[in-house]
Amino acid sequence: MQHSRQAPPRIPRLLYVAVAVEALGYGGIFALLADLQNRYGLPTYGLGLIGGASFLAGLVAQVSLARYADRGYTRLLLRSGLAVAAGGMLWFGLATHLWEFIGARVLLGLGSGVFIPATRRVVVSRAGDRAGEALGRLASVEVGGFIAGPPIAALIAGTLGLHAPFIVFAVALAVTSPAVARLDEPPVEAQGDKRVVRMLLRRRGVLAGLSLGAALFLSIGVFDAMWAKYMNDLGASTAVIAVTLALFALPLVALSPFGGRIADRRGPVRSSVLALAISVPCIVGYGLTGSIAFACVLALVHSFCDAVTTPASQTAVARAAPASLAAAGQGLYGAVGAAAAAFAAFGAAPLYGAAGPEVMWAVCGGLVGVLALAAFLLGRGSTVDQLR
Repeated sequence: MQHSRQAPPRIPRLLYVAVAVEALGYGGIFALLADLQNRYGLPTYGLGLIGGASFLAGLVAQVSLARYADRGYTRLLLRSGLAVAAGGMLWFGLATHLWEFIGARVLLGLGSGVFIPATRRVVVSRAGDRAGEALGRLASVEVGGFIAGPPIAALIAGTLGLHAPFIVFAVALAVTSPAVARLDEPPVEAQGDKRVVRMLLRRRGVLAGLSLGAALFLSIGVFDAMWAKYMNDLGASTAVIAVTLALFALPLVALSPFGGRIADRRGPVRSSVLALAISVPCIVGYGLTGSIAFACVLALVHSFCDAVTTPASQTAVARAAPASLAAAGQGLYGAVGAAAAAFAAFGAAPLYGAAGPEVMWAVCGGLVGVLALAAFLLGRGSTVDQLR
């Protein structure tokens, strides 16, 4: 993808705020879902339906709708994504029955599924040769919003009631709409083959980026589903588990822009493969230690690696995809990542129960290593790592 050497236009800060607020809502739901279950008698299986509905809706949106940002509808997708997400957040704040919570999460998934890829297209088109750094900054904002969501939601709920956080987040999303109204539509490149997914999958660089994303999100899926259980089995209290989660997330917030700069300077595939190679022994090591402190050290190193892999894998897809398919490439990346995370989350629990943490973490590390190797082999046949 060719970029102008002129100074790229600035990315509106309010657009980053919109991303952060949307992530705040997801984090808030994560924190208060158990309280909502207790108040409204939601069945345990219903919690899975609530979470799965958002995943499926986001997957559909990223595969089928995100591509229209490349066809001159970026601002429309940004506006509609914000509106649908705000509507879903408001509905979640007013819901009292299981079907309502599921429906609200469907709207949230659809809104996020069109808003995030369109946002990444704006970022990539404006960042020029510093796309990795800009995507890293976007990732840090998104992760930061998610980890700030639980304490903010708990504070609002404790003061104004259980439903209040979601209403507040919905209003905050609506307030960010001026960020979209003032944006110029990114340049539209000539459209060729309409079989977008096939066209992207024919590019080795895109396949390398997707393999990197799958490796990243596979470990995230296992971590999200099983970390609390794993730490509890090591003897950690709820407070300690919360601290370890923050310990894992904070480097992602602080270092993702730096990781993006590494990708810009050294090549995104090369940078990601090296980071994943370092993370594999950390992942396997979780299952070999009985020490909470040492598991935290491993998690900290693992998080540093993810701070490189997250923006670098997105940058690999951004570089490999044609300029006319920038948003479609990011949508496909998000869909592959979501599918990998869901596969890992669904498979980790029964594997943990049947074979224990040693086997579960070893299998996770092995799969991450295989995907990293696949990305390395695919990347060797592309120009993605060509220095700009």
